[in-house]
Amino acid sequence: MRLILAPAISVFFFASVPQGNGQSAAAPIAVSAQWGHITRVSVTVPTTQHLANAFTLRSSPLNKQLLTDLRELHTNYTRLQLWFSVPSQVVAELKQPTASQTFWNFQYMDPVVEDYFANTSGLHHVNIGTIPRWMFKVPDEDIPTDPAASYYPYTKGTSGDLLKDPTGRQFAEYQARLYSWYTKGGFTDEIGKFHKSEHHYKIDFWGVLNEPSFENHLTVEQYTKVYDQVVLAIRKIDPKAQFFGPEILGPTADWARYFLNPKNHDPAVLPIQWFSFHNYTGAPNDPHAWQAAYFTNPTRGSAKAFANLLAQIVQIRDQLSPQTKIAVDELGTFDMLKPGARGAAVDDPYGAYNPLYWVATGANWADDFIAAENMGVPVISMTQMVGAPTQSESCSMINWDTASPNAHYWVLYLINRNFGPGDKLVATTSSSPDVVAQASITSRGRRLLLINTSDHAVQISFSGLFAAGPLKAHLVDEASGENPPRVESPLGESISLAPFAVAVVSDSGL
Repeated sequence: MRLILAPAISVFFFASVPQGNGQSAAAPIAVSAQWGHITRVSVTVPTTQHLANAFTLRSSPLNKQLLTDLRELHTNYTRLQLWFSVPSQVVAELKQPTASQTFWNFQYMDPVVEDYFANTSGLHHVNIGTIPRWMFKVPDEDIPTDPAASYYPYTKGTSGDLLKDPTGRQFAEYQARLYSWYTKGGFTDEIGKFHKSEHHYKIDFWGVLNEPSFENHLTVEQYTKVYDQVVLAIRKIDPKAQFFGPEILGPTADWARYFLNPKNHDPAVLPIQWFSFHNYTGAPNDPHAWQAAYFTNPTRGSAKAFANLLAQIVQIRDQLSPQTKIAVDELGTFDMLKPGARGAAVDDPYGAYNPLYWVATGANWADDFIAAENMGVPVISMTQMVGAPTQSESCSMINWDTASPNAHYWVLYLINRNFGPGDKLVATTSSSPDVVAQASITSRGRRLLLINTSDHAVQISFSGLFAAGPLKAHLVDEASGENPPRVESPLGESISLAPFAVAVVSDSGL
C-alpha cells in the first residue's frame, strides 16, 4: 500500500559500502516516479499532540520554550491530551460531590488549556478523557499535592464493571460541564451552583476517553455506551461538535468491528464521525535492530505492520460505516534502554539516548505518513511534543533538558511544510526496503519524500527526475541533530542519505 508500482522515470539509489578489504559497492536501489500517473489527491493533515506533564506548568523553566516550539510547528488539528498520569492537571473534580458541596478546581487545568489555544492555530482537538476515580467502586488514592508529579496509580483497580453508573450518564454530565466551561463561559454544577469561566474557545473535535481498554479496562461494549452518552450530552450544548473515538490502542480491529457497527449505537449519535486509534512499536537500544522493529517487521507495530492494520481498518470502515473518517492521533516508538523496559513510566535521562534514535523514530513516523496519505486518512499525529522521565520519554520531540527540538520534531516540521491536503500523489516505487519514497505534485512544485530505513548510508542519483533546477534537498539526520533541516544543493543530481535520514528533494524552496 505504501509503494505503488509503475513504469516511470528511474532514480537510482546506491547503498554505500566502504571500499577496500575486497568489498564492492552494493547493487543500486532504483526508485521510479511517474509524474503523469496521479494515484490519489491527499487529504492527510500531519500534526502532533501536546500532553499535560511537568513542563506544561507555567512554573517550569522550560515551559515558554516548549510553547514556542509548539507554535512554530504551525500544525493543524493539534491534539491537546490531558491524560490520567498527572491527576491535578487533568481532573477538574478530584473529590465526589456531596448533597451540599462540590469540588471543582481548574487551577492547574486552565493554564494548560489556555496555553494550548494561544500557541496553536487551525482546528483544535481536545481530549480531557480521564474518568474521575470517584466514579468507580474502588478505594480512594492519596493524590500527590505536586501537580508535576506523575501518578499512575490513579486508575489502579478501575474497570468498566466497577463504574458506579455503567450507563455512562454520570461521566457524560462531567464531560458536558467541562465542555461548557471552555466553550460557553461556565456551567451549573451538581447542586445547582453556576461556575463562571469566561472561556469561549472553539473546540472542533472532542475526544471521548483515551485508550479505554488500557487506562480503565473498559470493554468495547462498555465504552460504546459511555461514548454515546457523552455525544448526546455535548450535542445539547453544541450540535456541531465532532467526536473522536474510541482512541484505542491494542485490539484495534476488534474494536472497529463493534464500534463502527451502527446497530451498536443509539440512533441519535449516528453516523459515527471519526474512528481514532493509536500505534506504537518498540526495539532494543541497538540501531541494528531498528530497521526490522520500526520499518519492516510485519507483526509488531512497525511501519509495515501499521500499513497492514490501517488497510484492515479502512476495509472494516468501508463495510460498516463508510461516512466515518479515520484518525491516527498517536504514533510513536519506545526505545527499551533497559531490558524489558517499555512504555510511559521509563525514567532514563535524555543523554542516555543515542542521538540517532531521534532520527530513526522520526523516520518511522514519516513512513507511517506515506501509508496514511496513500489510504486517504485525514489525520496522522506524531507523539508527542515533550516527553520526560516517567512521561513517555522515548516519544519526545523535545530535549527535556534544554527544550530544544530534536530530530523527531524536525521530521514533522519538514513534512508539514512540504506536504498536506490537496497534494497530488504520483505512482512511486522502490526496488529495496532500505528506501521508502513518495513523489507528490504540490502547490509549490514537485516534491520527493525519501526515507532511509537502514542503518547504513545510501548514495542517491536524481538524474532525470526533475525537469527544472537548481534542486534543493532538506535533510533531517544525525548531522542536523537538534537544528532545523539542513539544506544541500545536489551537484550532478546526486546526494548521500545517512542512516535513517529523512529528506525532501524539490525544484523549489521549502
